[in-house]
Amino acid sequence: MVSTRYVNETVKIRRRVLTEVARLAMSGKLTQEVDDLPEKLVSMGNQRYRCCEYKEKAIYAERIKLALGLAQKSEYKKRRLSDLLSIALEYPDLGENQINIIDIACEGCPINKFFVTNACQNCLAHACQNACPRDAISVVQEQAYIDQNRCIECGLCKKSCPYNAIVEINRPCEASCQIGAIKSDTDRKATIDYNKCVECGACVIGCPYGAISHPSQIVKVIDYLKNNQVYAILAPAFIGQLGQKDNPGPVLRALEKLGFTKVVEVALGADIVSLEEAEEFFEKVPEQLKFMTSSCCPSFVNLIKKHYPELERHMSSTVSPMVAIAKYLKQKDPDYKVVFIGPCIAKKSEAWESGIVDAVLTFEELTAMLVAAGINVMELETEKGLENNVSGAGRGFAQAGGVAQAVGKVLENKEIIWTPINAQGLNECTELLNGLRKGKCEANFLEGMACVGGCLGGPGTLMDGKITRRFLQNICQKSEKQSAQDNNSAQIIRKDVGKGLHREK
Repeated sequence: MVSTRYVNETVKIRRRVLTEVARLAMSGKLTQEVDDLPEKLVSMGNQRYRCCEYKEKAIYAERIKLALGLAQKSEYKKRRLSDLLSIALEYPDLGENQINIIDIACEGCPINKFFVTNACQNCLAHACQNACPRDAISVVQEQAYIDQNRCIECGLCKKSCPYNAIVEINRPCEASCQIGAIKSDTDRKATIDYNKCVECGACVIGCPYGAISHPSQIVKVIDYLKNNQVYAILAPAFIGQLGQKDNPGPVLRALEKLGFTKVVEVALGADIVSLEEAEEFFEKVPEQLKFMTSSCCPSFVNLIKKHYPELERHMSSTVSPMVAIAKYLKQKDPDYKVVFIGPCIAKKSEAWESGIVDAVLTFEELTAMLVAAGINVMELETEKGLENNVSGAGRGFAQAGGVAQAVGKVLENKEIIWTPINAQGLNECTELLNGLRKGKCEANFLEGMACVGGCLGGPGTLMDGKITRRFLQNICQKSEKQSAQDNNSAQIIRKDVGKGLHREK
């Protein structure tokens, strides 16, 4: 049996909401029944998690707004869901940061961030008292005591204690955010600093209340499927996601049954990007730049732009595989809609910015649509396989180190020094970027992936990345005779798209 990613109750609730919204949209009953959906969802749950039924319904209503594609905004508060449908169908919030906090669902995690342990010796120095800027520390029964009503959680007491007797407990959302974009307000509710947030989605997974989520484009995609010819462009990380192990046929067939006109692998776009990025590296390093970074992970791109702007000139200008293949398809069939399906939340913003990708679904959202349509991938038998015009290296983009490996293959016959390094997870990314900034890293190419394991560990995945990695490698090995540099399809498409393969700076 394939190991799934840990599914807790917050995940089940999110998927239940997505599935029911998809079901109503597919049946054409969204307008008539959406107002009754919160009560229906409450009744579907086995137990109540909030103080009362009314709060449960209110939280479900906010989750439904996200499922409809609406962000958490004050102007949407206390409005009937049916009244918001006309707004939702105009998709007004696509260009904004995708990570949203459902304020009413946030419990404020009423834990004391700093507290004194029994290791306190009530020393004469009282360093903690002297360090506290708010006089929040006193001595009670021979031990330091923190008045939480005065504490501003600055941490100076912890730093000053010679016995390390003061410990810090981070709230789950804060602990999951590796770049410090989430803090608590005066009511201890979580807030996001969007000037720092890179939309990696780690907090969506980390919040035990399910209070952090993202707007879905499910309704938009269902509308496309009813009224348009639609391309599904499928991220390489799809291998193994729906329980089909390394057999892609059932998934491809399921997408056809769902209504997608054609399915194209984004791995073909990865082959194109490998060629383009390798040429860019050859032209710029080392004459113009000492090093170059990859640019296919949107969260990594956001990390550089927001936290390391001085390094932005070192970032490859080549577009991501998603954008590369979408540009080709739009050029080939301009009347088709293009829907990216993958593991990433940040791709939603990237798609909007590109102006070329019409919608984005995570694997989780795709599964909700399949369940709503009554399509069981495990029951589909098909001999349909992957196209043979994609290399193993292109499919390998989904795993950490895959981009550097693919670009390196293109460069292996070039007379140039190639010293790549890859970083997975924002902690590693920031550590290596700091080294590059200070000149302490000798690598001349940095592949950055915001998720541990690469795209296989993305927030929109369904399966354990360690398991799907094995399935992906099996697929890549079957394609190993092909390589990015001699892939005719990638070469032809690259020539056709031309300058459209680079971002404007």
